[in-house]
Amino acid sequence: MSKKFVHGGRFYGRRTLEGPLEDASAADGPPDHWVCRRLRDFPHGMPEGGAVTACSRCGCAIVFNPARLATVPPATPKICMQCAGIQPLPIEES
Repeated sequence: MSKKFVHGGRFYGRRTLEGPLEDASAADGPPDHWVCRRLRDFPHGMPEGGAVTACSRCGCAIVFNPARLATVPPATPKICMQCAGIQPLPIEES
């Protein structure tokens, strides 16, 4: 997997000095925030098992996987990709 892109379903730590994101297992401490896609980014509806909450920064509806709450502290702020400075790639039709 390319370290230039953010891949869904993975957790990342802070960016390294060179720029790429580091795997969350290599980071010290809990994540600063949990980056999620906006609900409107899903052309075919919300993924099965997903849950909706509001972005902690802009308030838009975002989708997260509640099964991940077992590995991320519940108080970790959830933010949309746009507020995290990530331009999401489109979801392709299958």
